[in-house]
Amino acid sequence: MKRKTLSFLVVALFTVTAGMAAQVNAASQEVQKPNLPSVQAQAKASQPIPVALPTDAEIVMKGGQKNGGRVVQIDEKGQKLVIQRGRDTRSLPLSQVEKIVFANNAVVYSAKGGPIVRGERPPANRTETWRGIPMNAFRLLNPPDKGQAELNLGSVISADDLDYIRQIMLGNGKNTRQYVVDEMQFDVKKKTMTITATPY
Repeated sequence: MKRKTLSFLVVALFTVTAGMAAQVNAASQEVQKPNLPSVQAQAKASQPIPVALPTDAEIVMKGGQKNGGRVVQIDEKGQKLVIQRGRDTRSLPLSQVEKIVFANNAVVYSAKGGPIVRGERPPANRTETWRGIPMNAFRLLNPPDKGQAELNLGSVISADDLDYIRQIMLGNGKNTRQYVVDEMQFDVKKKTMTITATPY
């Protein structure tokens, strides 16, 4: 009788232990499963959007002096702005730059490569201003004289706002749009920048 009771207890204990192990294993698998919508949203947010710099800019210095030319480099590490006029290039300290204003009638090269004159085509929607953008989130593409750049806004605007921007750029699928930069400002101490841009 004692042996039967002991055998029964051993079997019961084994069954309970096996059941608990199965539950723990299932729970750990649930924890390890990636949250696919969240991962996809993060991946989408990290994708930069294309922007274009017009070929003619006015650089307003903090002392009131103005320089004109084409922006060909924004050097975050060296804290300098490089502009080009004709064959001449000039380097300006970012700490002394008040703002860069891009001419409304300047030529802009689209992502497809063709030149357009801003103002000939009406903007698609309202002008956007993005603040607190890390300087390293902006990158001019080669060749720099075309003014094509990539801008990662994932750290400064919401996923919904990013979707809104992408929808504007996609348009009806035939006439796609691209954001053209109107103005840029820099905060050297915080290593951030503010960009105002309009989709054309």
